[in-house]
Amino acid sequence: MLPSTRRLLSIGWLMLLCTAVHAADLSVANYVLQSSRRVSATDFELVYKADVANTGPALRSVIGSVTSTSAATVVVEGTLSFGDVDSGATRTSTDTFTIRQNRTVPFNPSALAWTVSGTPATPIAADFVYAPASGNAPVDVRFTPVPVTNVAIDRYEWDLDGNGSFEITDTVGRNQTRRFTVPGSYAVALRVTDSEGRTDSTTKTIVVGNAPPAVTASAAPSNGQVPLNVSFSVTAADNEGVASFDWDFDGDGTYDRTITGTSGNTTFSYTTPGTYGPRVRVTDRMGASAVVFVPTMEVRAAPTGSPRVTLSVNRASGAAPLQVRLGASVSDPQAKAVLRYEWDVDGDGTYDNTTTLASFDTLFATAGTYYPRVRATMADGRTAEDAERVVVTSTQTLALNTDTLDVQLAQAVEVTTVLSAASRVSLVVERREGGVVRTLLPYTDRPAGTYLDTWDGRRDDGQYAADGIYHVVLLYLVNGTPQRLDLSTTTGGGEYNPARTSIPATFEPYNGKPLAVDFTLTRASEVTAFIGSFNVNTRYVTFFTRKPFGRGTHRIVWNGDNAEGQIIKPAPGDSFLFGIFGYTLPSNGVLVRNGVQLSGLASSPPIF
Repeated sequence: MLPSTRRLLSIGWLMLLCTAVHAADLSVANYVLQSSRRVSATDFELVYKADVANTGPALRSVIGSVTSTSAATVVVEGTLSFGDVDSGATRTSTDTFTIRQNRTVPFNPSALAWTVSGTPATPIAADFVYAPASGNAPVDVRFTPVPVTNVAIDRYEWDLDGNGSFEITDTVGRNQTRRFTVPGSYAVALRVTDSEGRTDSTTKTIVVGNAPPAVTASAAPSNGQVPLNVSFSVTAADNEGVASFDWDFDGDGTYDRTITGTSGNTTFSYTTPGTYGPRVRVTDRMGASAVVFVPTMEVRAAPTGSPRVTLSVNRASGAAPLQVRLGASVSDPQAKAVLRYEWDVDGDGTYDNTTTLASFDTLFATAGTYYPRVRATMADGRTAEDAERVVVTSTQTLALNTDTLDVQLAQAVEVTTVLSAASRVSLVVERREGGVVRTLLPYTDRPAGTYLDTWDGRRDDGQYAADGIYHVVLLYLVNGTPQRLDLSTTTGGGEYNPARTSIPATFEPYNGKPLAVDFTLTRASEVTAFIGSFNVNTRYVTFFTRKPFGRGTHRIVWNGDNAEGQIIKPAPGDSFLFGIFGYTLPSNGVLVRNGVQLSGLASSPPIF
């Protein structure tokens, strides 16, 4: 994909140059009252200091401005200076801000919304984020560059396999994706080079786990008179491959037989009556193992002359709600009649229904793995039991009504989730870098259906979230194990050229006619925009590097200078090139804008 280009001949002063300030890493809190005075029958003027905390890179000249979302709280003087704030540091403001508070309404600090920014302490710093934060092999990890710079980045180099060699070179700042198929730790590195030849690199360790084998096993027949010859079947799926199967036939903790190879099926003869809990341990080639005992493996060896029952299901798997017919077949050496059938449909150990028929229909409304059981009782009181396995699946979807949230406009994001089956779910908002900022819904049992939740841009502590990108994630339980529906791992990062106004052939910054380019986003995106050489792959000025913008029209104004304010012009026979790329947010992404939005800003004279 190529950026649009036009030959630009005139020169001037740069009016808008983006310097990454990591606003999402800055937060204001800890208001300390300095003074108060009554100004009317209902109002008090309150003067505060505050602290700023920086969880990102070191910044210089940090400044915060505040607005209020409450009619009872009016900002009189809303600017604070914090000076230089190192990485991980907290600084108290050097000055104060003033509000006018209606005394009939208690002051609520969460009504204050801060916009905080600063300039990078270093002229260039490589950085990147990645998702998912962890996973087992094979796992696809997406890397997004977020460098800190005050000039143009000419080159991004990636070492994604951690071998110390930068195998990918990119001049735009695109997302990179790598599939890690082998468990281990990978030192992923990004090196950036700016237009002045300065470089910086950073390395982050990606830990790829080794999941134990996924195992299912069963015994057939599981019940009957001794000697009872049982065939054990086992299936195992593992990314690294299975190395061995170890069988403990009587469940006493000692493994009686080891089988190497790809198949662990085996047989065993039970000669002593009793109930046995055989287990199988499956180990992969990297040493991860899983020990499995499930109801379909239980063996009931009965005295000579005992009956046998076999349970069958007409549907062993499917999506909830799943209608299943359970069927029982009985064989008896003594040829006695069956008195009754008892059905434990959910496998919890309690027989819920009794019939004289050899079948029973049941409905599984919730996703999970179930082991329904039947107990057949003969006319003379002898019994036999058997179990089967039923896997019930479900689907979940998540959608947002918008990807841009202006907290100053009292906006909210509507989150629609659809559950195909009854589920225990939670809904959270996370920073793109990781970490929950708001729990919209704690774990709750919800029936199948469509649900609407909202986020007003506040954190769990009631304060507004800082400017930045956030992800809405649905958490749900399957067999008691937490699962995530996080669309940021599968969507977003699509590169495109945003719509823009036409580029003039010339511009005249000293005549009040700078180069002005309006670009329009139909969805929130990260934007990279720059001025480069038309004939040579060189950037002169970078306006934005993956800077998040909300939906709407935005303007870039340029008067021909570089970041140091020096007038530049293309080489003889060459011309300027304007380039712009957009990168879509994931489908669960929200851009929070927590500050005053300006429009129609002008100065006179235009250059000073």
